[in-house]
Amino acid sequence: MKRLLFVGTFLPVFLFYQPKTFGQISFPNNILNLAPIQLDEIFNAGSNQVGDATLETTFITPALPTPAIKTVVVNRTETDLWRLELSNPQDLTVKYELLSGNGNLNRLSSKISSDEIKVDIDPIEPKEISSDPQKGTKTVQGGATFTLDLSKIRTSGSYSGTLKVTFTGI
Repeated sequence: MKRLLFVGTFLPVFLFYQPKTFGQISFPNNILNLAPIQLDEIFNAGSNQVGDATLETTFITPALPTPAIKTVVVNRTETDLWRLELSNPQDLTVKYELLSGNGNLNRLSSKISSDEIKVDIDPIEPKEISSDPQKGTKTVQGGATFTLDLSKIRTSGSYSGTLKVTFTGI
């Protein structure tokens, strides 16, 4: 009897109370391009092998020293990644999920090699940019900071993945 009462109480609460999912967005032309990474972001300025954002190779004897690396982590922030009109008042949760072309979570993949860039996504708190009291709506926008870890890649070039943004309201 207790088991039947538990099932009778649990199932309606579990089945009927679910958060609303507003949907997913797509970007113009379904492409979000982060700013390209420049050599001077990775290598120290004044390195003999870095000049005018190109890697210079020369046949000098003795060989030039290995360029000094500043960092292998680069950040890119997109503050206006999405906009959404909501009914007042409404809580909003935004979830970002990035999949590489190889199907790996939180990675960007190269099309010419098996290299992948690890990406951490830090959401930017959604902010209200306008409201319409007569309609009872507000427009919010948000974005994210993408932290790219370049330490494991061996191939330069373009890296890509699929970013899914899911909005959930309670």
